[in-house]
Amino acid sequence: MRFEDREVHSLVQSYERAFENDRQPYYDVEDLETIVNYYYDTGSFEQMAAAIKFSILLHPNSLVFKIKEIQLDLATKDFTKAQAKLQQMEGLSDHHVELLIARATLFMHQGKTERALELLDSALQRAEDQEEILQQIIDAHLAQGAYEHAAEAILKLCELDEQLDDGTIYQLALCFDFMHQYDRAIETFDRFIEREPYNALLWYQKAAFALRLNQEDKALEYFDWATTADDGFHAAHFEIGRIHERNDRLIDAMNAYRLSISEEVPSGYIYFRIGMIEQELGSLNAALRAFDRAVEVEPELEDVYLERANVLCELDRHEEAISDYKKVWLFGNYGAEDVIDYVEALVELDLLDEAIKILYQGVGQFEDNVQLRLILAGYLFATASYEEARVIMNECLELEPTSVDLFHQYFPAFGKIPEITGILAEIQSANDA
Repeated sequence: MRFEDREVHSLVQSYERAFENDRQPYYDVEDLETIVNYYYDTGSFEQMAAAIKFSILLHPNSLVFKIKEIQLDLATKDFTKAQAKLQQMEGLSDHHVELLIARATLFMHQGKTERALELLDSALQRAEDQEEILQQIIDAHLAQGAYEHAAEAILKLCELDEQLDDGTIYQLALCFDFMHQYDRAIETFDRFIEREPYNALLWYQKAAFALRLNQEDKALEYFDWATTADDGFHAAHFEIGRIHERNDRLIDAMNAYRLSISEEVPSGYIYFRIGMIEQELGSLNAALRAFDRAVEVEPELEDVYLERANVLCELDRHEEAISDYKKVWLFGNYGAEDVIDYVEALVELDLLDEAIKILYQGVGQFEDNVQLRLILAGYLFATASYEEARVIMNECLELEPTSVDLFHQYFPAFGKIPEITGILAEIQSANDA
């Protein structure tokens, strides 16, 4: 805690203890303004209101607490009260920076952004401390989508800051990104890196824009510098993992993903990527452990259930796989091949009726997919549902003239059953006629 922060904290504690003990000691305007500002900055608006009330009783002629009342009204979104109080101070607005800011805030709420910016520019010229006003100007430009103007204001703010704030860096990156000014972004972050060579976020943003320019090797180098500056920079480790994975450097990718795991902000997606790599490397049990962890951390992550179901099937754990497939079907995010995998798991457990139901759903969703229809026809024949199978085979032939031949390739054993071969011959003959 900085010395001035300790002083403020001590002052506020003294003030609160006095009121807890039913004492009303004397405070000068400066001390009370410090106390009110502390409550404002910490979002303690009830305490702020009480402190303003006490301050006005103690110093009824002090304008500063009237202004603080307006700030409180704006902070608590009581814009009607704020507007009425601002109207009472109409003649004073041009002389007090805080009143200009308050009026600009009200105009922003009313959608009068241009007028708000005029007032903020005026306040900026009068203010001793320009940082708060610049931030409001930045927010106003961002709300309008005026990214060039926002970037200019952010760069002014960066000149004032001895140490760059993470939020400011993110806002500047956002502006460059929306303007597609990737080269300018890299040049700007290069200048900042000269000021702060161990600022990991600057290296990270430089790397992110190198990726925008498809400069993967440079991006990898910059992400490495970010992790050198801060070995706990999880996002940078993750991006390193993505680059390695895209280039089939799977072991390097997995190592980077493991370094990107954060206990404070756990991500199921990281475990999902690790599981996908383990699966590709043939380590099915390791993949399953990673997918299990992904689900534990982020149960709403849809993709993991499908991949875990596939791994469970390969491990002959079909009942567990079916449980995951059911979740996938609830999400509705699956393809035709996934329908076939689900059906195969059901068939392994002799759940033919359920398999047929899933196939009918698949046929309805993937109307042009012949393979699903052929498999459905096969299982309908297997359950002696010959008329239903006939209907499906006719649909197949409409989509693909060689469907009967394909069916025999899928289900060669049915070629020995006269009743089925007779139906297929009849369907083919009718189609050829």
